[in-house]
Amino acid sequence: SIVDYMTVPLEPQIQELQIAYIGKVLDTVHDLPNVLYEVANEASGQDADSMEMPGMPPIPGRIGDTTTWQYWVIETVKRLERERGYDARPIGMTMQFPVADQHKVNEPLFASPADWISPGFDEPIDPNADFSAGPPQGRWFKDPPEADGRKVIIADTDHFSPMTANALWAWKACTRGQNPILYDLGIIGGVNPEDPSAGFPSYESLEPARLALGDTRELAERLDLASMEPAAAVSSTSYVLADPGNEYVVFQPDQGGFSVHLPAGTTYTVEWFSLANRSWTDAEFALPGGETGREDMRPDAVRQLAVACRLAPANR
Repeated sequence: SIVDYMTVPLEPQIQELQIAYIGKVLDTVHDLPNVLYEVANEASGQDADSMEMPGMPPIPGRIGDTTTWQYWVIETVKRLERERGYDARPIGMTMQFPVADQHKVNEPLFASPADWISPGFDEPIDPNADFSAGPPQGRWFKDPPEADGRKVIIADTDHFSPMTANALWAWKACTRGQNPILYDLGIIGGVNPEDPSAGFPSYESLEPARLALGDTRELAERLDLASMEPAAAVSSTSYVLADPGNEYVVFQPDQGGFSVHLPAGTTYTVEWFSLANRSWTDAEFALPGGETGREDMRPDAVRQLAVACRLAPANR
């Protein structure tokens, strides 16, 4: 049970077995360059005699707060890597569930020794709300907060919008400095599931999000992403990645024009990306530094569509 194996203090024999298991995992995959470790997915964050989920009857059975145990696992991984001379691989902690206070669900993640985290829904919950289709859409889906550098953010829709995702979310998360990934329930049962009425989203409904994740990935490979950070003040859209003076990506999720503010004394080339046709085109104008009006950043070809633009100095 969670109480026996995922809370501290552990029985000495159990702790010994867990250390041996962690060491075996490290021995097996430490030399692979594409490894991320995760302690547990949505392990509980409270001590209780039963699991209570909003809108559902309690599930009998004692649960425990796994926070301190997860911290111990992370520190054990890091210690064994050092002792064995292995290259460190990023280890993460994901949103806990259930928790005593949903509003504070992400606090243990940011306070953890984890390298990356997957935050989740952290807004007040109506206990009488219908949760049959997952939690209501909150800020992590509709207006993702900027990554502030404390942790690498892997924004997993499993933890804040398990049944719904779209292209707008993927681009918003990207330009707020997050690393978006999709909890793809649409692939359960294949492209044509036998029972579409089972309650899961259709394959087609999540296709825009899948494609947008690929589009943002392709853009990321063209950028010096390590030099960029969120910079909401650069544009009226507030969705911006910036390497100040060198390169910018601005996302406009709404219709209409938008303004940007770039350092004066430099002229910038502009590329437009339309979410409708998923293609980049060079703008027919160069953009001088300084404050640019909303109408100047409103290409006729994509006037009614969500767009992204990439700006780089014209002489580079």
